[in-house]
Amino acid sequence: MEGQDRKEANRERVRRLVIEPLVSRGFRFAKGVSDEDQRKALDGLADLIGYMSNSGLQVLEESLRTKGEGSQRCFWPSYATVGGLAEAFESRPLDELPGLLRWFASEAGRLALADERLVAEYLFWKTKKRPPVSPQDRKMVADHAAEMRSKAERIRDRINRGVAPLFDDGEWLAWFDKTEAKVKGYLAQDQGEAA
Repeated sequence: MEGQDRKEANRERVRRLVIEPLVSRGFRFAKGVSDEDQRKALDGLADLIGYMSNSGLQVLEESLRTKGEGSQRCFWPSYATVGGLAEAFESRPLDELPGLLRWFASEAGRLALADERLVAEYLFWKTKKRPPVSPQDRKMVADHAAEMRSKAERIRDRINRGVAPLFDDGEWLAWFDKTEAKVKGYLAQDQGEAA
């Protein structure tokens, strides 16, 4: 029930911050689209971008003003257009995309954990919304993982010797540890579901 309430609250925010302002600017559906189909389409659009913050939705609305389709540029843009812009402005959290997280429950996730590149692989997913499958992708992830592992070891060494971390190193290490724990939780959760 809580998930449904959140979904409705997100739809309401999207209606208020994106849909209603665009309708007032003349956005509409083509003739022949039933009221029911229009409602479903706008609900789907709201669900697509409901993860965004209020400020992100406002920026998206401003951008969509010029993205209308048709000769008069007044028809609602495609989901691909809206979703792509939304992703460019404010990335959807991976934990809202359970299908993508299944990667971490696969052998690839276990290998990433064993090779200590879990955080780097997660960051790749977060940016690209796809797994690192090409040799170039895998090399980029491995290199990034090695850099982060080295940085974490240097910061931990300084802390263990009683030396204060440099600049924002303490914050970075806390972020790294938290992210790693979160992604390990995805692996454990998915492995529990598989069992």
